[in-house]
Amino acid sequence: RPAPSAPAPSVASQVGRAVARIGQYYDLDNKQQVVALVDNEACINCGRCYETCNDSGYQAITFDADTHIPTITEHCTGCGLCESVCPIPNCITFVPKTGEHLVARGIPEGVEPVLTADDAGGGAAGATT
Repeated sequence: RPAPSAPAPSVASQVGRAVARIGQYYDLDNKQQVVALVDNEACINCGRCYETCNDSGYQAITFDADTHIPTITEHCTGCGLCESVCPIPNCITFVPKTGEHLVARGIPEGVEPVLTADDAGGGAAGATT
């Protein structure tokens, strides 16, 4: 990669630059969902996006064992974790999600969770004999 053409900015010049973009949560439009899009031509097939997504619990990226090409599934929430670990600039971008966003993780609404002794703190660590 070529050397940067301009010197890096000083820390002091960056302090406070984002303050004007900070807002209240209720000002956000929760219907504006985005999803990740991988540029397969730029992708070096390292698998970092796949590992990060699966380790975070979203499991929205599949990774072909033969081609090592990552594929974003309908479970993508647009969280940006995959982009943050990708070593190739602009390989992963975000595009508006088409269709309704359906949360597909956790316990479905109306279903009572089943707690085990471990969940309630009564497992091996909390067991008494």
